[in-house]
Amino acid sequence: MSTFPRGKPRPRLAGTQGGEPKYQAIYRDLLAQIDTGEYAPGQPLPSQRELADYYGVSLMTVRQALQRLSTEGRIEQRHGLGTFVAGTVIPYQLNNLGSLAEDLAEQGINLQTVLLGVRHEPAPASVLAELQLTPETTLTIIERLRVVEGSPVIHQLSYVPPDLAAELEDEDLNRAPLYRLIEERCRVSLAWATEAIKPVVLTEEQAKLLNQPAGAAALMSTRITYDQDDRPVLADRAIMCASHVVFTTRRQATAEPAVSLRLNP
Repeated sequence: MSTFPRGKPRPRLAGTQGGEPKYQAIYRDLLAQIDTGEYAPGQPLPSQRELADYYGVSLMTVRQALQRLSTEGRIEQRHGLGTFVAGTVIPYQLNNLGSLAEDLAEQGINLQTVLLGVRHEPAPASVLAELQLTPETTLTIIERLRVVEGSPVIHQLSYVPPDLAAELEDEDLNRAPLYRLIEERCRVSLAWATEAIKPVVLTEEQAKLLNQPAGAAALMSTRITYDQDDRPVLADRAIMCASHVVFTTRRQATAEPAVSLRLNP
């Protein structure tokens, strides 16, 4: 049975002669239906053949439109079942230094932070090197789970040096973003950060926290935040569900690349 709304007028497809490509018009029409809730998260889209018949185009044109939606994380293919609207997707901005919760709030997305624990222990050698600290330095490690619309999407570990951690209290972490607390309580002006993101697969422990199957695709962010004196003051490790996060950035002409590529051997 077709899942396409009955009686819905076919959108006008300008085609490639003097207008936008047909696949682009189909992409926009389907995206609008997803954004307005005509197709809710988890709901199946019509089959490719149904879409091709409805829009009066070839299967190849429909696949181009679906590929763009898939690339943007708006739909997902389920082997043997078809194409479904993806679950909660959060836009992760790469060109902004600030609280993730506040960034999403500006876009009308309510992100909840669940504090899983605060502990004090030696950090991995890589973190100590990033923060330019001596071996065996005891750091405060803040473990949080980011939840959007009931779905856990990010598991985050934040490593705070002892001089800053002394100014923070555990109860503060439940009321305000960490960046804001560092600036207000520690009187440190955060200026910039470096962030590296790479694909990983979820361990059993991570999968349990994020309600995903072990071995599922994920992304790991490694971020180091610096103050106005170029001193590293915070190191973060975040594991993000690949199906729930879309990276966004602004590109512009510049002498220095904003993103570098490194091929691992």
